[in-house]
Amino acid sequence: MKKYMSLTVASLLLGLSGCAKEVVVPPSAELPAVIGEAKATKDPNGNTRVRLRVEHMAPPQNLQPPKSVYVVWVETPEKQRFNLGQLRVDEKRRGQLDATTAFKVFRLVVTPEDFPTVTEPTGPEVLATGVLEAK
Repeated sequence: MKKYMSLTVASLLLGLSGCAKEVVVPPSAELPAVIGEAKATKDPNGNTRVRLRVEHMAPPQNLQPPKSVYVVWVETPEKQRFNLGQLRVDEKRRGQLDATTAFKVFRLVVTPEDFPTVTEPTGPEVLATGVLEAK
């Protein structure tokens, strides 16, 4: 009985994991200590909920040249980028962004910027995910 219960729980967890696409955020030359993950899920309205979590992220003020914020961009397969929001880094060098987008397939790109409201990236790409797809 216990064996079948374990198989049922494992099957349920595998089924639930198919509902969300999660990818590892690889470190970059600019931020080699970063560990992170990004996840995309479909919301009840058909939009995509995005969660980006990072650890060991240097504050943007520590970069050369110093910047004031990190901005997260949704990058479409056509390479268009849209400002998804600001990624704040706390005193423990952790950051998280939860946001919603209408796009279903995209990458997340992070750039250091002087202002959180920029409409196109001006800073270098310091982090990027693989392709995310909400299912």
